[in-house]
Amino acid sequence: MYLLPLLETTTTTQSIVPTLMIYGALFAFMWFVLIRPQKKKQKEALSLQNALKVGDPVLLNSGMYGKIVDVVNNIIIVELGTNKSVRVPVQRAGVISITEPDLSIVKEEIED
Repeated sequence: MYLLPLLETTTTTQSIVPTLMIYGALFAFMWFVLIRPQKKKQKEALSLQNALKVGDPVLLNSGMYGKIVDVVNNIIIVELGTNKSVRVPVQRAGVISITEPDLSIVKEEIED
C-alpha cells in the first residue's frame, strides 16, 4: 500500500544505466588490480622456464641452489651443492630464478 507510489515514480531505464556503470567500473578495477598483474607474473615465469639451458645456475622453489646438467622435455636434471654426484630431477615449474647463490661472508658487528 505504501510502496505503490514509490514503484510508480521509478523507471527501469534510469536506474539500470548507473548500476551498469558501477559494475563496469568495479570490473575494470578488479582487472587492473588482481587479474592483470597475475597474468603478467605467469607470463614472466613461463618465459623463464622456457629459457632454461644446460649450465645455468638456478634457485628452486625449495630454496636450494643448483646447476642444470640436462634438460629433457619438462624435466631438468639439477646438480645440488658442492658434491657433484647429487643430481635431482626437477620439473621446470620448480625453478624460481636463474641466479647464483651469494656466498660472501658478512661480518656482523655487535653494538654495546
